[in-house]
Amino acid sequence: MKRPAVSLSAWLSACLAVAILAGWPGQAHAQRRRSRPAPAPAAAPAEAEKPADPAPAAAEPEKAAGDAPKEEAPPPAASADDLKVPEGETTATPATTGQASPTLSWQDIVVVPRKSFLKSLRLELAPFTGLSVNDLLIRHYVFGLDLNFFLTDVLWIGLQGQYFLKSLTEREELVGLQYNRIPSLNRYLWGGSFNLGYVPAYGKFSLFNRSIFHWEIYATAGVGVTKTEIIPRDPSNDKFNNIALTPNVGLGTRLFLFNWLTLNISIRDYIFPDKFENENRPPGQDAAAAKAAATQALVNNVMVMAGVGLYLPTKFQYKTPR
Repeated sequence: MKRPAVSLSAWLSACLAVAILAGWPGQAHAQRRRSRPAPAPAAAPAEAEKPADPAPAAAEPEKAAGDAPKEEAPPPAASADDLKVPEGETTATPATTGQASPTLSWQDIVVVPRKSFLKSLRLELAPFTGLSVNDLLIRHYVFGLDLNFFLTDVLWIGLQGQYFLKSLTEREELVGLQYNRIPSLNRYLWGGSFNLGYVPAYGKFSLFNRSIFHWEIYATAGVGVTKTEIIPRDPSNDKFNNIALTPNVGLGTRLFLFNWLTLNISIRDYIFPDKFENENRPPGQDAAAAKAAATQALVNNVMVMAGVGLYLPTKFQYKTPR
């Protein structure tokens, strides 16, 4: 009884294998047919064209109302690998996309601001006042004017005029009382000079971290004349005057306040030979004889001055880029 059973099972297995082998090529052929694009339908004649029935279109809103719209999932975040630019490609810049670039060129990136004040080919009118600091017996106050023309921003030529007022100090009176002697003194009347100036250093500083002020240091030298007059020991004697060649040297600083205004501070030494009344001058001697018998000495008239500078024209224009 076992052989027929084995034969039946073997027969069923063979039939199943044949069915599978026979159906697989047909299924693959059907899939290939479905993958091919369907041919476009033939265009209907113009007479057969009819307007589409609007009824189905009206039914679609009802269907859409019944089905809730599905929310679209947000796009996945770009990873670091996605942000890398392939080799040989460049990213879009404002110039290529048509947008205005915020930085036009490297010249618009200002690291060190340029000078806020230019003096080249401008005229400076500089009134000043000052006083002498190196004579203990007599003090002179000066009022004057500098007229400077700047050949470049650091070099200028100029003229200076001075007018002096004298004032005897308390020590002059004490010397006469203590030593029973009257010192030989001269007073300055006026002076004038031709000067050259040069600016070796320029800088700026911040005031309370709010405002920036520009300043410079300058050196000046020149030559001119100074007129002096003796102060006779005996007021009844005649006075005589001296006019001496006077070279001068000085240092100063300018603080720039506006485009047309500066604050000037300087110290200058006016060096000249001066003639003083002879100690043994007899009473009643005339001025010419007294001047011939006068004693001569080299004088250093050191003065500290302060003033302002007014520049013409009042405006200037930059000629070089930043």
